[in-house]
Amino acid sequence: MLLKRGRNKLRMLSTEGATTTDRGVNCCGCESLPTLASEILVKAMKRSRVPDVFSNRKKVRVTGTAHNWEESSISPSEVASETKAALLYLRSLVNVQVFEDRIPPIVFKQQVYSIVKCKTAADKQINDLREKKEIKLFRLGKESDTFAIVFTDDYREHVRRTMADGPAKERFLDTVLEKTSDVSLDKKTMTDLGFKDEEITQLLHGGVLNVRDVGSWWIAIPGAGIFMKCFNKGRDSILRSIRKSKYQKILQQELEDRKLRAVQKLGIQYHIHDIIGAELVTRLDTTSGTMLRLDQ
Repeated sequence: MLLKRGRNKLRMLSTEGATTTDRGVNCCGCESLPTLASEILVKAMKRSRVPDVFSNRKKVRVTGTAHNWEESSISPSEVASETKAALLYLRSLVNVQVFEDRIPPIVFKQQVYSIVKCKTAADKQINDLREKKEIKLFRLGKESDTFAIVFTDDYREHVRRTMADGPAKERFLDTVLEKTSDVSLDKKTMTDLGFKDEEITQLLHGGVLNVRDVGSWWIAIPGAGIFMKCFNKGRDSILRSIRKSKYQKILQQELEDRKLRAVQKLGIQYHIHDIIGAELVTRLDTTSGTMLRLDQ
């Protein structure tokens, strides 16, 4: 609801205060957000426990634990895209302490689509962040187009904390993390990066690589299996709850008020962003509030 009010205010200000020269049009034909509108969006997110990343007075950095936001030297221009603001907001929903710090904050790409309406713009901005090495993409889930996103600093800290020390670990952080943006690696690439067969085996045991095929590997997140088990149970629970509702639809507020045990670890908001972005439900605005209708 807070995000909805923020977007309504955003649209009002964009219409009243922006001229045709400073509003612009993006590749989807959607109006691009001016700086002031972006600030409105992120301030709306702040009321949902996300920091005001555009504020000049308080600057933030990505850390390993949700809600552990500290002052640093990040300038407002470094969080200039709506997509990065959305990623920071979604990241803040993950409390890694519930998982005993066995995972980093993980966000799914489809969740961004529940906030950034223009998918083409979102994909472009995600790719830009990926090329700048600010985020890493990982193949997670059964679907071929399901990708998880982790901020690079979060991933680096997680690998240092969970993987045994050794040359393979340091080379992985110095080469794979810093020099590539791929989601998988083949034998030639690993050889070019200086990895020996025994070091590749160590990376597999450390959980930073998973076998994709003979001579190729997915870059992986140590502990992701624990996360995915919790995520899948939560998604199934929330969809089952909607399916049992009259006409297979429910007010979002009513869904949020239900005490679903399977969604407690990741939180109901995290799962709602997932099912909307994955187009498993349709979001409808009604006089009674936002309605979620199960897609057949």
